[in-house]
Amino acid sequence: MKVGIDLGTTYSAVARYDKASNKPVMLNNSFGKEITPSVICFLDDGDILVGEDAKDMQSNGTGVNAAAFKRNMGDGSIVVSFNGKDYTAEDLSAMLLKHLIEDAEKAAGEKIDEAVITVPAYFEDAQRTATKRAGEACGIKVPKIINEPTAAAISYGYKHSADKTLLVYDLGGGTFDVTIVRVTKGSIEVIGTNGNHILGGKDWDAAIVKFVCDRFVNEFDVDPRDDLPTKNELIVAAEGYKKTLSIAESVTIPINYEGCSEKYTLTRDEFESMTEHLMNATKEVCEDLMDSLGMQWTDIDEILLCGGSTRMPGVAKFLKSFTGREVVTHSDTDLAVAKGAAITAELYSSNATGMRAAMQVSDVTAHSLGALSVSQDGKKYVNEIMIKRNSKVPSTCKKQFSIKPGNMTDKIEVYTLQGESRIPLDCNVLAKVVITGFYNDGKGVIIDIEYNYDENGIVNIRASQGEEPLDVKSEPVPDDIRWMGGDPHDKPSDVKIAKNIAICVDLSRSMEGEPIEAAKDSIRSFVRTLSDEQTKFSLIGFGDKVKVVQELTNDTDVIINSIEELKVKMLGRGTDASPLDTARMVIGGQPGVGIIVVLTDGIWGKRDNAVDQALGCRTDGITIIAIGLGEADTSFLRQIATVDDGALFTTIDKLGDTFGTIATAISAGNMGLAVR
Repeated sequence: MKVGIDLGTTYSAVARYDKASNKPVMLNNSFGKEITPSVICFLDDGDILVGEDAKDMQSNGTGVNAAAFKRNMGDGSIVVSFNGKDYTAEDLSAMLLKHLIEDAEKAAGEKIDEAVITVPAYFEDAQRTATKRAGEACGIKVPKIINEPTAAAISYGYKHSADKTLLVYDLGGGTFDVTIVRVTKGSIEVIGTNGNHILGGKDWDAAIVKFVCDRFVNEFDVDPRDDLPTKNELIVAAEGYKKTLSIAESVTIPINYEGCSEKYTLTRDEFESMTEHLMNATKEVCEDLMDSLGMQWTDIDEILLCGGSTRMPGVAKFLKSFTGREVVTHSDTDLAVAKGAAITAELYSSNATGMRAAMQVSDVTAHSLGALSVSQDGKKYVNEIMIKRNSKVPSTCKKQFSIKPGNMTDKIEVYTLQGESRIPLDCNVLAKVVITGFYNDGKGVIIDIEYNYDENGIVNIRASQGEEPLDVKSEPVPDDIRWMGGDPHDKPSDVKIAKNIAICVDLSRSMEGEPIEAAKDSIRSFVRTLSDEQTKFSLIGFGDKVKVVQELTNDTDVIINSIEELKVKMLGRGTDASPLDTARMVIGGQPGVGIIVVLTDGIWGKRDNAVDQALGCRTDGITIIAIGLGEADTSFLRQIATVDDGALFTTIDKLGDTFGTIATAISAGNMGLAVR
């Protein structure tokens, strides 16, 4: 049996194509439900729960819970550790997929041997490859990885034959994608796609938790978020309150903590107002896509809503207000992706030739694929784009590589990159491959290198000399890639780049107690790790005001001692002031690279102002890395971070590890550091 699997951030679903009815049907889980929570719970007795049971444990604050791990797919980081074993997002996804497959097999009474699995359109090569591996780890074939908005459009197009250009607005639990699709009778053609893989319904849930907890703190001066089980209960409950606000004008939210009890009323208008910045973040993604394709809103016939989070009434209202287009809602909002994947699975079936002839599907890549090259003047490395973003997949580009006469090398090293920037360190360095087996007589050699995006959006590299294929072997990308930002004539070991680092610490009321102490310890370790003659540090505190606690210095003792001066509420109780302009002035004009590290655990009062300041830093070539604690606004941190993956979200107990990761990345030069 072949199925389609919507592997979601918060909920997942499985569907199959029913030949008798000629339509996709859902395969319910063991609870008789069409969707399954993407949650895994590790219990003290060694049991591991998945899905509905794990969600119940999460709401009760029982066990060690893993949720929203899809956001970490492909990065190799440890999401959860239990009983001496570490689990990555890929490991957890494999466990979830195994559970989904077992439940679907029971529902269908058949064995599943193949599955088409969906991913956010904006997933990169590593994330797609990890998803494919997770499926194959369950003992099934994964013939295709398909983009979630494309799957939704296939489900829609299979039922509607009218010629239309759709904008598929896919707001899931943890990711957001927008895709423009032309639907005609017999074909689904993706024109372009864009997205934000760390923006989703969870951010709206977090806004509810922040609303009620801030009210509770103001009234009782204790914070329910300080207790992990209580916080988890609130996070799970917030999803329910959000759903209530989709059908009611208000919801009453009770909180009981440390002997204090209160009920707070949240209206739909208040909810939409306090999450307007999240909606604006989706608007920016939409407009960026339209601009990149040279399209106007009048070119769009309909906006197709996809993903459970689009059930919020404010979504359709918001889209209608700024696009003027018709917004299409349907009963399959949560299921369209799984059903589209099921149709795709049938399309890829060996006995579905008639169906393939009746429907043709073409997709695009969300990221440009490039190769590390040397600029024409020979003074710097550049990202030479081989396959542009929004090119049809599969897509191939061939380039010739010349070895000059007299060069007797027997290997060629090729670095592939994903990203739009000309600067290599602003991109994701995907892989390193070594090409060998070519004939070199010292008289000059021409090698053809083929760069390929396959139909799954996964990158492949091939090489040949004339008609003879060459050996292409993958090797790990070096930990230290600072040399990509230097002079090609220098050896990698010769590259010494001065670093100017401004550490900005949130000193608002919510940092009181354990958070500020954890922050101080983590910053001390961070400074000691990076401390050398080439590195200067500055320390800046912010709240309702901004203060430079320590100017730039390479004296480790001075900066370490200044950390003790950080006091919560010394600059006001809130976070109305952005430290970015101040940090920009402190490190601006210094030779080498400029880096701003921001640590915050709340939502800033003047976000638009902070985003403008971040753009100024970007213009100056300053890298901003934003670390979020607690209920930090994930979308906002993503907006102020100036490089991909520059917005990091952590917990108090893992804050030291997060700073350690950043220190390692800075040392290796792979945080998009631009030398000025």
